[in-house]
Amino acid sequence: MTLFCDEVQEQANTMKEHDLHATWDLQRFWFTDDSGVEVEPLGTDAVGSLILSADRQYAFTMMRSGRTSYRSGDLLGGTSDEKSEAAGGYVSFGGSWSFDGEAIIFGINYSLFPNWVGAQQKRIASFSGDELLLQTIGAILMAGKSHHGAARWRRK
Repeated sequence: MTLFCDEVQEQANTMKEHDLHATWDLQRFWFTDDSGVEVEPLGTDAVGSLILSADRQYAFTMMRSGRTSYRSGDLLGGTSDEKSEAAGGYVSFGGSWSFDGEAIIFGINYSLFPNWVGAQQKRIASFSGDELLLQTIGAILMAGKSHHGAARWRRK
């Protein structure tokens, strides 16, 4: 398994579950395709939070900054185009989590992306200072191409 940041792999071996109990602010979210090209699907100024609680529940949310507001101001309204743009700039899922000493396993109870509900996502976890790096295991299909994803978080 190849990590994006090999220098933090050694720290992953000493990480304990209680080190993860925190609220984390998104620093960067990106994908790398098989040719090494990086893309930031929510832009370079994406915002988000990852909350990993001691009772093993989590909430994972991130969004593109500057999404267009619904003209009507109606929470359940919006045109099809407005709803499509809003959903296309947002990632959210949550449920229960566990840590196996190397990776966080996210049990997904809810997700904006319906295909993930009831499934699990596993992310290699490593620290560098006050930052947590989560990396996908295996490829994720995005815009018709295989990508490996990563998100860097800072402890709040």
